[in-house]
Amino acid sequence: MAILIIDDVPVTRKILESFLKDGGYTDILQAESAESAFNLLGLYSDGDDKNPVIDLILMDIVLQGVDGIEACRLIKNDQRSAHIPIVILTAYSSSEHIETAFKAGAIDFLPKPVNKLELLARVRSILHFKSEVDRLREREQHLVETTLKLERANVLLERLSNSDGLTGIPNRRYFDYMFKKLLASGTRLAIPISLLMMDIDNFKLYNDTYGHLAGDDCLKLISGAIHDTIKRESDFIARYGGEEFAIVLFGVENEMAANLAENIREHVYGLKIPHSSSTVDNWVTVSIGVVSCLPEPSVAPDNMIDCADKALYAAKSHGKNQVIKYEYPGV
Repeated sequence: MAILIIDDVPVTRKILESFLKDGGYTDILQAESAESAFNLLGLYSDGDDKNPVIDLILMDIVLQGVDGIEACRLIKNDQRSAHIPIVILTAYSSSEHIETAFKAGAIDFLPKPVNKLELLARVRSILHFKSEVDRLREREQHLVETTLKLERANVLLERLSNSDGLTGIPNRRYFDYMFKKLLASGTRLAIPISLLMMDIDNFKLYNDTYGHLAGDDCLKLISGAIHDTIKRESDFIARYGGEEFAIVLFGVENEMAANLAENIREHVYGLKIPHSSSTVDNWVTVSIGVVSCLPEPSVAPDNMIDCADKALYAAKSHGKNQVIKYEYPGV
C-alpha cells in the first residue's frame, strides 16, 4: 500500500521513510511541499494523467507555501483524493491545533518528533481500517451497478412485454392499456378520438402462396407504411393480432381520420407487394374500418372497438381494399 510523506525537511522525510520500511511498508513517496503533493495526487491534472494510487498521507502541519491544514482541506475537498486518510504530524500539542486539523479532514495526528512504534501502530490501524472501508465501498458500488443493471433489464423486459416481437410496434396487450388511457384523456379534455382497425386482405392466401417468412416480411413492410403515414407522437399504432392493426388518432375527427386511413391504404398499395392469390388485386391490399367520437364516460373501449370492427367487416364485405366509416352515435 502506498504512503505519501509530505514534509519540507528532507531529514524528517528520510527518518519517516526508514521507520515505515522497517515496518514492512516499501511503497513510499515523498513531497517537499503541498504543491508537489497536489501534483502527485493529480489535483492539478485534467483527469487523463495516470497518478499513483495513494493509500495514506503523513503530512507536517507546518509547510512552506500552503500549510498542512489548508493542504488537508484542499485534498479532502477534491473527489479524486477525498477518500485518502491523512495523519497530521505536528510539534504543536495544543488542543486548538489538533481540533483545527480534525476539522480540516485529518483522521489522526502524531506528535513530533515521531515515535517509531507509535507511528507503525497508527499506520497499521489506519490502513487496515481503510482496506475495510474500500472493501465496503467496492461492495456498495457493485450493488449499485447490479441494481442499475436490474433496472435496465426490467425496463427492457417491460418494453419487450409491450411490443410485438415481429414488427417492434406495441402489441395487443399494450394497445388495450393505452386505448383506455387515451379515451380517459379525451373525455377529460373533451377532445375527439378516432380508431382505425386495419386488416390485410387475403393474408392467409398470401402465406399459403409465399410462405410464412414472406408473410412476416409483408407485415413488417406494412407496419413501416403505417408509421410513414401516421407521424404524430400523440397517435398510437399497434399490432392488434395476426394480420390486423389498430391505429388510435388523438384529437382527430371522423372526416380527417377517414382521409388518413385512405392515405394508409394507398401507401400500402403503393408498396407493390406481389399477391398472385389475392381475390382483389395483383398486389397486397388492406381494408380499414374507421370510427370517431367525442369521448364521454359512457364510451367504453369495447364500444369503439366493436364499431371499428363493424366498419372493417363492411369494408371486407363490399370488396376489400377500401375504407369505410362507422357513424358513432352522437358524432
